[in-house]
Amino acid sequence: MNITIVGKNVEVTEPLKIYIEEKTAHLEKVQQQILACRVDISRDTHHHKGDIFRVEINLNIPHKLLRAVEFRPDAREALDVCLDKIARQVREYKGKKLSLRRIARLFKLGK
Repeated sequence: MNITIVGKNVEVTEPLKIYIEEKTAHLEKVQQQILACRVDISRDTHHHKGDIFRVEINLNIPHKLLRAVEFRPDAREALDVCLDKIARQVREYKGKKLSLRRIARLFKLGK
């Protein structure tokens, strides 16, 4: 899996990169057909009080693009919530694909 980490208005430090790579590696265990993963981290400039971080994850899977966005005051917290959302989408995609195969098999058998 190719992981691209992009920071806008935020310096992506080495410990944060390692944290992101460890967390996104879990997604590859769920779905082996992930082509690319792009993680965008930015500091939201629309809020006037405190730093609000925006984390966006885009996963390229054959014939599909999965996307999740989260806003939180802590970048790691936003990343964790965003990864939970994208993992749920991956599991739904995988389950839907398997159920479509089962239905196609039933039609092929003539049941």
